[in-house]
Amino acid sequence: MARRFTYLLIWLALTEEIEGEIFSGKWSTPLTTVGTAIFKPLPGIKMPIWDMMLLATLFFALGSKAATADRVKPLVKSMKLALGSIAALWMFGVVRGGDIRQTMWQIHPFVIAVALAFLVMSTCRTPAHIATLGKVILSAALYRAGVLFVFYFTIARGMTPPLETMTTHADTVLFVTGMLIVMVNMLERRTLGSFFWMIVACVPLALAIKLNNRRLAWLSLMVGFSLAYFVLPKSRFKRRMNWALVASIPLLVAYVAIGWGHRDGVFRPVGAISTMIGKHEDTSSEMRDIENYNLVQTLRTDPILGTGWGHEYKEVSVAISIQKIFPQYRYIPHNSVLGLLAFTGLIGFALVWQLFIVAAYFHAIAVRTAPTTRLRTAAVVGFTTIVTFVFQMWGDMGWNTLLADALLATSIGVAGRLPVLAGAWPPVVAPHEDRQDAKSPALV
Repeated sequence: MARRFTYLLIWLALTEEIEGEIFSGKWSTPLTTVGTAIFKPLPGIKMPIWDMMLLATLFFALGSKAATADRVKPLVKSMKLALGSIAALWMFGVVRGGDIRQTMWQIHPFVIAVALAFLVMSTCRTPAHIATLGKVILSAALYRAGVLFVFYFTIARGMTPPLETMTTHADTVLFVTGMLIVMVNMLERRTLGSFFWMIVACVPLALAIKLNNRRLAWLSLMVGFSLAYFVLPKSRFKRRMNWALVASIPLLVAYVAIGWGHRDGVFRPVGAISTMIGKHEDTSSEMRDIENYNLVQTLRTDPILGTGWGHEYKEVSVAISIQKIFPQYRYIPHNSVLGLLAFTGLIGFALVWQLFIVAAYFHAIAVRTAPTTRLRTAAVVGFTTIVTFVFQMWGDMGWNTLLADALLATSIGVAGRLPVLAGAWPPVVAPHEDRQDAKSPALV
């Protein structure tokens, strides 16, 4: 029962729809009513129903002995260290005059993500459970793509000026992860069926990325697929692919050279990326550059411990004001990486960031030893999900978005089980050899 609730909680988090925050407030689905009810903080207790469901399910799941058996203990310690660091920096920020109410907005999503990771680790204990998690994520991505199409073709298509996004910025992580699931599955299985399902899923998800107009998605997809391909074990198929890639380098170079700066047609992916760099930067990129500068200047005031939670970053350089539409913008910057640095300093940042590194490490070692394509696919996708999440943190508030945090939580939770299932943890210790004959003769 707890495991089924885990799947449900993850699916709801990945398809979160809140009235006024989804579809630019111009459309709703039956799920919007549900999402508004369970994700909006309840009056008085200031906690969403979804959070209470998560904590109740976790409490119930931890009652089973199997919940804590065969876990990767270093990762569990890493999760506790990250949570403890957040708590210590919360107290540090409040003591220094931080706004307690704002601290809840700043740290709540990450704390909930770690709790969800513990729940995933407690309930999803077998290869079949982990495979089901992949199906939950893929179904959520396809659902979101489906409602995006309906919204676009029935309402948004004829709007002037066009909407910035069809759904949310965080759907970048969901669409990219969904595509990587079927792409890595195809690379691993190399069957007609896996190729068919890759096409069936990737076509609508790629179209959803295009319509949602998030250039970061194309960059995340390219980097994510490159890393997935890199970490896959050597094989005859991979050697053939390597030669094919080498032969295609001239075409790739020509594609980038011709498409750089052009955001239409087949050049849209590389053209979208070009607007983030150099002379092709648009207003949005320039605004982010100004925010990044301000965050770096804030870090310089206390590079070791940062400002602590509950404080605003210093607005040394003022960009176009977004105070009216987002009054908390100096508490919750778009660049979550530099925001984390500014608010927690180098020490706090390292204590939190180590969780990403440790989880990625355990996914990576599981890739090499996984005995089945199912486990190896899970390990590769788990690894790339962390990378995609970090891209979202840098590009658009990945830290403070439940959808992105839920995917991170799923990856971390799976990393706590997968190495054991793959035979990568605990490490194999060579049997003790009798070295008696190798010892120096005793003096007499």
